[in-house]
Amino acid sequence: MKTIFISEGDPTSINYELLESAFPQLQSLGNHHRIYLVRGPHNQTLPSLPNLSKPIDGPGFYSLTWKGTGKSKSFVLGKPSSASGKIAYDSLLSTIDFQKEFGGDIITLPLSKEWVQKAGVKGFRGHTEALAAAYKRPTFMMMAGETLNVIPLTTHVPLQDVVKELKKFDWKELCRAIQTSPYLKHPSIGYLGLNPHAGEGGKIGTEETTILKHGVSSLRKAKLTVEGPLSADSAFLPGAKPYDLYLACYHDQGLIPFKLLEGKKGVNITLGLDFTRVSPDHGTAFGIAGKGCADPTGLIACLERLVETKTKPV
Repeated sequence: MKTIFISEGDPTSINYELLESAFPQLQSLGNHHRIYLVRGPHNQTLPSLPNLSKPIDGPGFYSLTWKGTGKSKSFVLGKPSSASGKIAYDSLLSTIDFQKEFGGDIITLPLSKEWVQKAGVKGFRGHTEALAAAYKRPTFMMMAGETLNVIPLTTHVPLQDVVKELKKFDWKELCRAIQTSPYLKHPSIGYLGLNPHAGEGGKIGTEETTILKHGVSSLRKAKLTVEGPLSADSAFLPGAKPYDLYLACYHDQGLIPFKLLEGKKGVNITLGLDFTRVSPDHGTAFGIAGKGCADPTGLIACLERLVETKTKPV
């Protein structure tokens, strides 16, 4: 029996519509697992969902309201605010606290970095980075789909800072994260060059022969199978040699092809933790919140990842 905590994310987003659409699956899984929606005090709710003050031993699907929640707030779907950003951030922190105390895995529903920052949380870059800070260890974002697995070596940083971030990248910890992940078993790895055409032997930049070469050497010393640098503009084309895992130098280099090819079934998995954290591969979608058209495929894919009985083949 697994324990799964779901951080509610921004309550003015599509998240509660996703939960309502996936309610049958959540209740069914609750027959054999403990599933808790960690939420704040507000008017967005799920009908017939029992509320608890702390986790219990038995299976079921419940909501947990964190301590010291204060006065309940009234939110309108599609109308984010600093208050909804604060609720989303507090839900994340409370989910982490519950996980540390009771163990288990985490699903984080989407929040808005903009509104979390407007709520006064300085330096917030995203879930992956927040988890690294909370658990005091390097974390890595792996986008996992039905056929593709992609790790961006830099995540939520401006494009102008990518090279600086790559220079201080922790390749040793990445090796450890890959080797200990239950979702990766002896993967073949292809790494994408930073520059157009992978630098063309130094004619269009030297990062491939300096920064990336050093990192790849670390991976090979760890007995990992690595090939590259690959030209990023053709690595995902039909007919290109497939790899179990792709390393992208920056966020959009890896996530644009991933989202195009995997669609709504992609899942964001955080590597480097002693438990599994997953998130749907989409954002808050404030523009469609409340219109009844939110697709729960991503949330259902997260649930399937956490309760599958054997490691997904790679």
